[in-house]
Amino acid sequence: MQYKIIQPPFTIEFHTMNRDEANSYFNWFMEQISDRIQILEQAIQSIAGYENWQATYTPQSLERLGQWFCEQVETRKRTKREKKEIYNESPTWFKNIEIEGWELTDRTFSLAMDIGMYFGRTFEKNFSKLTWVMVTKPKNDANFQQPVLSGTGKLVLNPIWILVTYAYGIARHSKGPQRLRELYNTWMNLLVE
Repeated sequence: MQYKIIQPPFTIEFHTMNRDEANSYFNWFMEQISDRIQILEQAIQSIAGYENWQATYTPQSLERLGQWFCEQVETRKRTKREKKEIYNESPTWFKNIEIEGWELTDRTFSLAMDIGMYFGRTFEKNFSKLTWVMVTKPKNDANFQQPVLSGTGKLVLNPIWILVTYAYGIARHSKGPQRLRELYNTWMNLLVE
């Protein structure tokens, strides 16, 4: 099966979007969740050994999903231009840090987004107090104008950011297949307190 990479309708730069653009992105994101989880499920089932995996929205389903994701993460060589742009857009103190010579592939970013949607939906299905919202303030919040899961407290869960970070950990060989279930358990404890 040919996996279809997700294509947001516009560049995702949350801090520079105006509110109408952010609302449009949020609405687009919410409309994509069911379809993207179905695409993810088909992609997983097309790989030998994973034919029986189903999007059951259970914590247990995250165990095999984490294993599969570890086998799918890919990197590409980062261009000199990309490195230069990173340095140019970074604070002064960052300019002395060596930038890695690789980046995640577009396919890996797309899988992280799809798995993030599934990860979020798993929380949503198992904790009725959680709902998707868009962070609207303060502007310096790391999750500003992004879709997150929120409950009754101030803590929010950004499943897309968590999965992208996890993908980088897999690429660096510092995180393994069990990490996805561990992340669920950690956030479950934080969100239900």
